[in-house]
Amino acid sequence: MVKATIGPGATPPTEGMQDLNDLYLFTVVVERGSFTAAAQAAGLTTSRISRRIGALEERLGVRLLHRTTRKLSLTAIGERYYQHCRAMVSEAAAAAEVVEQTQTSPRGRVRVTCPAFTGQSALGPILTGFMRQYPEVRITLAATDRFIDLIEEGYDVAIRFRAAALEDSSLVARALGESRSYLVASPALLARHGRPAQVEDLLRLPSVGKRRHDTAYNWTLSDARGETRVIPHQPQLEADDWQVIKHAALAGLGVAALPDELCRDEVNAGALAILLPAWQLPSATLHIIYTSRRGLIPAVRAFIDYASEKLGERCLEGGKRMDAIL
Repeated sequence: MVKATIGPGATPPTEGMQDLNDLYLFTVVVERGSFTAAAQAAGLTTSRISRRIGALEERLGVRLLHRTTRKLSLTAIGERYYQHCRAMVSEAAAAAEVVEQTQTSPRGRVRVTCPAFTGQSALGPILTGFMRQYPEVRITLAATDRFIDLIEEGYDVAIRFRAAALEDSSLVARALGESRSYLVASPALLARHGRPAQVEDLLRLPSVGKRRHDTAYNWTLSDARGETRVIPHQPQLEADDWQVIKHAALAGLGVAALPDELCRDEVNAGALAILLPAWQLPSATLHIIYTSRRGLIPAVRAFIDYASEKLGERCLEGGKRMDAIL
């Protein structure tokens, strides 16, 4: 988003013409939901933002925002005014992109988000390789399992595992490859409890798992004939961090369902064993997702192409390695 350029000595707008900075600030306040959040985004103080919006309302002669101690909300006229202000800000950003797209080499900042374990495993080498090839590009990476809205939070690219199609038509999703997960356990756990010979044997084994927002923990398994079994389990340990789950499985605390890229080295080394290889957990497709709302600047286009190629190669290589182990 375009940044405000309001300084102490800013020249007042031409008579009869609104200060476009105020329209920008009003848009930021609405989208961020508070004067404090808007001030952080625009690089101004909260009091400065509040005064500018108050002065804007006074000049217009209407109330744009309902203010309470807990939140801000738009008035009816404020909603209509916001739609025009948002269009103005979008066009200003598009105008800046016209200039950026004429650059001969990619430069500027690219904001990327990905799952935490992807940032810890696959993406690190890819980022460093990309930045060596494009030294004028700067990367901001949010490696988090929290869902990030690209448009609302100002990110350029998301790398995500998805089993379903995108619901947001303003986004483009490029499929890079399949990611499979496996039920794994340590040799120590199997020595204590025995290796399961059939799906129902999983019911007697302890488990560890990725924390869910609901309380239902199930493994859905299917075989080559299309038969499906749902096995409920109650984890001994549930955590938000995949590395914690993997270390718990390695320590013999329980069976875990781990993505292939997180467990393939341990499986290959014999530190973890795949259980019931004839039965498979649902797979997810790795996507690189970006906005289609406007043209992409060269730095973003270059990153999408580079990361797509490298992540696609990694998915293919990982799949072959796991097939060889099985």
